[in-house]
Amino acid sequence: MTPHKLACPKCRRTVPEVYWQGVDVVRCPACEGEFEQLRFPALAAARRVERAGALGAGEANCYFHAENRAEVACDGCGRYVCAVCRVAISGRNYCPSCLETRADRRKLPENHRLLYDRIALVAAFLPLIVWPATLITAPLALGLCLYAWRKPGSVIPGWRRTRLVVAGLFATVQIGAWLYGFGVMLLK
Repeated sequence: MTPHKLACPKCRRTVPEVYWQGVDVVRCPACEGEFEQLRFPALAAARRVERAGALGAGEANCYFHAENRAEVACDGCGRYVCAVCRVAISGRNYCPSCLETRADRRKLPENHRLLYDRIALVAAFLPLIVWPATLITAPLALGLCLYAWRKPGSVIPGWRRTRLVVAGLFATVQIGAWLYGFGVMLLK
């Protein structure tokens, strides 16, 4: 879809189409200012809409739409699905019911995401039961917090950054306590 209006960034007036059609540098007729026009070919391209083919003689039909011709078999359950029902994820095809069921959802590649914030919290707090383990886990938790800061979190929004900060602060306190303890031992 091509935009029908283009506004000058200096004077905010609409520039008629004859001034900007087919050129990269546009001159505004009102203020005589020049600006660059960036065209995105994807906006002008027609959207490709999947349409199901009509069922012919001797062809398999879609499990969900009996009147549609089946395109592929679902990689989760093996049902034949049409182009409308097919959901392609990482080169594999799935039907809508496999995406909805919890058992098949765990097998999908997009659902396997490490939650570094929770791992960092466990690494910082769990070893307090056996406090000498904090000598190893505190630097591990701090390093994990720094590593995970830019990694994607859960698909469900929540307290990811807060958990990372809490785990990082707690790990820093543990490291500081160890350094203080070693310093006191060396001064004796």
